[in-house]
Amino acid sequence: MRVSFPKIFLGLICIAIGCFLLSGSWAAYAEYKRVQDYGGRAIGHVTDKHFKRGSDGGGNYYLDYWFMSSTGNKISSTSIIGKQQWDVLGVDDTMEIRYDLSNPNRSIHVYGSSPSLVFAFFMLTMGAVFMIFGCLRFIKGFKKHQ
Repeated sequence: MRVSFPKIFLGLICIAIGCFLLSGSWAAYAEYKRVQDYGGRAIGHVTDKHFKRGSDGGGNYYLDYWFMSSTGNKISSTSIIGKQQWDVLGVDDTMEIRYDLSNPNRSIHVYGSSPSLVFAFFMLTMGAVFMIFGCLRFIKGFKKHQ
């Protein structure tokens, strides 16, 4: 039996990447299901938008908004938004909000930030490809000498 350490090492790296992608797929799907369970809908009013620069040179775009829950309470919230939506929305604009009826403080603006089922499927597919490739590389690392 001949052992090829580079193939075994590559196989283990691909398996680790596959596990990472599969766990990301599960997290994206769980977030998608959580948001789909939000039964409350309201009109949100943009109060402010700002940008916070990160230590790596990048940053996040934030949107501050308020909405009225079904019980009549005014809820204020802040969420991260994509740059494209951040550029389009301005102060005093309105947007659709989904929120958890049991806890209206858990809310999400519908356009641009909802987790995607397509993204979860893409992550699942990529994770499976890396796992299969990694397992094949790992097994070929223990190929019998002829």
